[in-house]
Amino acid sequence: MDNNIVQQELAATAESQKLAIYKSIYYQMNAKPDSLSKAYARKVIINKDDLIDLNNRINDRIRLNYEQDGYIASVTVNLKDKHVITFKCWEEFLQHKWIENSSTVSIVLQWNFNIRVPGYEQPQNHNLVVKLTNGLRPEEMLNLIFSGKIEDFEEVELNTFPVVARVDFIQVVLGEELLNIVGEWVKGLRQNNDLKNPIISLMKKYRKRVAQYFEYISLIMTCILAIGINVRYINQLNVVALGEITLVQFKNLLVYLFISGMLIYFLRRLFEKLAENIYDKLSQYGQVFIFNITRGDINLQDKIKNRDKSNGRGILVRFFLSLLFNVGCGMIASWLYSL
Repeated sequence: MDNNIVQQELAATAESQKLAIYKSIYYQMNAKPDSLSKAYARKVIINKDDLIDLNNRINDRIRLNYEQDGYIASVTVNLKDKHVITFKCWEEFLQHKWIENSSTVSIVLQWNFNIRVPGYEQPQNHNLVVKLTNGLRPEEMLNLIFSGKIEDFEEVELNTFPVVARVDFIQVVLGEELLNIVGEWVKGLRQNNDLKNPIISLMKKYRKRVAQYFEYISLIMTCILAIGINVRYINQLNVVALGEITLVQFKNLLVYLFISGMLIYFLRRLFEKLAENIYDKLSQYGQVFIFNITRGDINLQDKIKNRDKSNGRGILVRFFLSLLFNVGCGMIASWLYSL
């Protein structure tokens, strides 16, 4: 066989071997991570010590069970005044005094670390992100479900899921362990156990029906009263047929009907606004602000408690006044019909 051909084949074989080795090293160093996400629904109160506790739990689990080669913990705090505080390491977070007068909107905790995983020669990167907010809007929840990303959420409005976690992992056991740590941490957080008025809480559960009562039932009773007043006036005319009505009586009847129509129109608008106000106050009642870290958080906690007390009293007063109004309209209308 020609020596040139043999040398070419040997060179090709050596190149193939080098390529195979390179591919093996590349895949070991750049394994594609999987992701797991989980949301936790509890009415909790979170302070600085709770965050320190979560960091200690994660550190202990990684340090005791895995050999790590590099570790970074960062914290991002979003305040209500659009101010963002970023801590590039955990020591900076511990040293911060937390004297801000603005309340906290959200906190993102992120742990990025490299650990040695069986089957890989090089340490593999893992990433855990825990976002603390006053809840996720429905569209944000869908975003979490379909994309698994939780760092870029906008401001939240509902306090359904105050804690959301996502872990990017190579070793599935570690990913599940980290989410379990977050879950156990959430279970140990102090719950918001402020006593709420059971009647208002029940009305909040059916706030749409309650708002409809304020708008439609009151309007119906107003119409019944207006009909009773007009029927009473017609009965006083002492006529048997419509043709017996005089021109003056007909003009007076038109005036009564016009006044009744205008009164019903303006009262309908009033009842509509009242129903919207009641619905908004019921939606706000019992909402939990989960943070107790900055001065602004503490002030907001007190503000929410006072707001709930005020809204609760206002809703009950409006409800009983509305009940008296509806019963009064019904009684007056029945009396007018009986005359």
